[in-house]
Amino acid sequence: MHALKPAGVFHPGEFTGETHSWQIADAVLSEVRHYRAKAVPVHRHSAPYFSLLLDGSYEESSDDFSIVYQPYSFIYHAAQTPHRDAIGEDGCRMFFIELLDAWTEALTGEDPPRQHLFELDGSDPCWIALRLHREFMQRESGSATTVESLLYELCSYVTHSASDDAREPRWLASVESRLRESFASSFSLSLLASEIGINPAHLCRSFRRFRGRTIGDFITNLRIQYVCRRLTASTDTLSDIALAGGFTDQSHMTRTFKRFTGYSPGAYRDGH
Repeated sequence: MHALKPAGVFHPGEFTGETHSWQIADAVLSEVRHYRAKAVPVHRHSAPYFSLLLDGSYEESSDDFSIVYQPYSFIYHAAQTPHRDAIGEDGCRMFFIELLDAWTEALTGEDPPRQHLFELDGSDPCWIALRLHREFMQRESGSATTVESLLYELCSYVTHSASDDAREPRWLASVESRLRESFASSFSLSLLASEIGINPAHLCRSFRRFRGRTIGDFITNLRIQYVCRRLTASTDTLSDIALAGGFTDQSHMTRTFKRFTGYSPGAYRDGH
């Protein structure tokens, strides 16, 4: 939790309300609560960020814009965008996604944003933000790939770099094959994208469009399938299965397995 900071330049994870932050995948995810009305003078944030109003009332304004948030309003801000805040009488709860320097290329690559602040309309960007909030609430150390793939998708909405072609890209089948072969290993999505010569944001958004799930979810599902097979076909310890399946440890595997199947690994093994 961070203390209040005077108006000026706010660094990642610094806000004027009660703040809880989690740094993962070169980003800082924060939930910020205000319990009463407050006016925050003109200030800037050093990193580009997205803001999502979860509940309550909140307004942002500057010399050239004024935004009245509604629940689930989702806004992109370029770094150093000056603005002032007004929190409503009953306070508010916000979710912020701040991108550190590693994301500069993803935001300024093929087609950089033409505005310093704009609302991301439509269900998909909001769905991604809510999914990131869910990851934030769980704070699983092993969810970095899921968070990274979701962040690349958000960047694609900012830069408009993703293709809207009706046909599945020819390279997608090879990407899926590669993921199936290496699901238990840690790897870089940006490196995977560079190997096939595409933008990482385009990779992540196209994968979800044509496979119906994020790359992170696809990998997690493969790991769960692997664990199920090992639980029923071997007497290996849960710790060994967890490490072989790509989980950080047995505890991480147990939480993820139960979330997906409704059973603990031990109960699943006993029932089969």
